[in-house]
Amino acid sequence: MNEDVATIWSAQQEMYAGFETGNRARTDQHIHESCTIWDSGHWENVTGVVGLNAVRAARPTGPDQPVVASLTAYDPQIDVVGDIAVARHLARVVYEGETPDKHVRNTGIWRRFRDGWKLVHNHEETAPEATDCTPEESRK
Repeated sequence: MNEDVATIWSAQQEMYAGFETGNRARTDQHIHESCTIWDSGHWENVTGVVGLNAVRAARPTGPDQPVVASLTAYDPQIDVVGDIAVARHLARVVYEGETPDKHVRNTGIWRRFRDGWKLVHNHEETAPEATDCTPEESRK
């Protein structure tokens, strides 16, 4: 894994760690102010952290909110061309209680700025419940 690829994958992992711990600043520091976001639970296109915060505010709260036990990203495929990177990966979200696990595929477009790599577009899609999302190496 070259340095740019490692930096981007580390930033993606840190974004998820921020989500798991409720530390939005840890996640948001990697999102460019004009980033476009296609969130798996929200159909409309979202722009930047301001738009993402509106999506976050509309999510269920209290006893109706599913509680994430873990979020694990795997199978990264990251291509860097100059100052642009296309990062694809899969993720598994495990919930506490009776909420079924979710499997997600994600494509992120990253751009190198003076202060480092920032996410400029993110597309997240949840797999249909019947999809076998077991990593290939686990199926052998």
